[in-house]
Amino acid sequence: MRSPILGISITGQSVQAVEVAKNGLISTLLAIDEWENPIAPGYGEPDPHALELLTEYLAAFLKVNRAKSIDASIALDTASLFIHRLPIEAQSSEATIRDQIRWEIEQYFPGSDTSEFISDFHRMSRFPSIRQDEVLSVSLRRRTAKALEQVLSNLSLKLHILDADHFSAEAALRLNYPDSLRRHIAFIGVKPGRLDMSMLKNGNLESYSYSIPESTAAIAEEIGSLSRQHAGVFSIVVYGPALTSELLQDIRRRSATLVEALNPLRQVTVADSLRVADHLSTPSYRFAAAIGVALRRD
Repeated sequence: MRSPILGISITGQSVQAVEVAKNGLISTLLAIDEWENPIAPGYGEPDPHALELLTEYLAAFLKVNRAKSIDASIALDTASLFIHRLPIEAQSSEATIRDQIRWEIEQYFPGSDTSEFISDFHRMSRFPSIRQDEVLSVSLRRRTAKALEQVLSNLSLKLHILDADHFSAEAALRLNYPDSLRRHIAFIGVKPGRLDMSMLKNGNLESYSYSIPESTAAIAEEIGSLSRQHAGVFSIVVYGPALTSELLQDIRRRSATLVEALNPLRQVTVADSLRVADHLSTPSYRFAAAIGVALRRD
């Protein structure tokens, strides 16, 4: 059995943490918890006091659950990342794409040195007729990554993966719902004051966008309308810390297609010691990003 790994999702108002062990194709949930997020949202560097509180909370999680992990992966709120869609010429090289990403960062953060950012990208839609592709770039301030890495180091943990929460949750979808790899799915993250929306076709990310809805009614209407705006969508899969049973029912009433709440534990065994855990009575879709980032091994 490989060493267990911690999955930590720092999202908006809350932090979700899990410990997952993997033995071949079998994944087992060993620990699960949730607490208030001490780190203020935004692009700025985390406050030192907030990092101290995060360290204390994680230390308590490790102690109470007798965690044995030496690696930890972190999923960060998309609201704290610079995520941008870039049109590029078809077949552009990686170097060309990274040059474009640096240029975009300079426009949005004038006066900043682009070396202050860590960036990655994913090729999405292709438009052969106009010889263009679309790339999704994700950037994070380097000092934020270093600060979180130091939090883990103070707890004798090593940072394994640093990801955006929405894409970690997407990993949980792929691993727990293998049939999603053959379907056209709208995948929606519901967080306080923000919706993350992806269109997945046969397992491929075709588009990504986000919105800032003003009310729960606006959330339900926006998600429900996706089935009317996108022909061929088989289902809408939702997750997130701001999703409630009442909101889920409202979304279903407004949608013309199947709406499902993501269960990130669908293919994950739960350790016997957790059968009466308080947080297993909480809807598991709150923990989608934490479980997804823990299940990722590369």
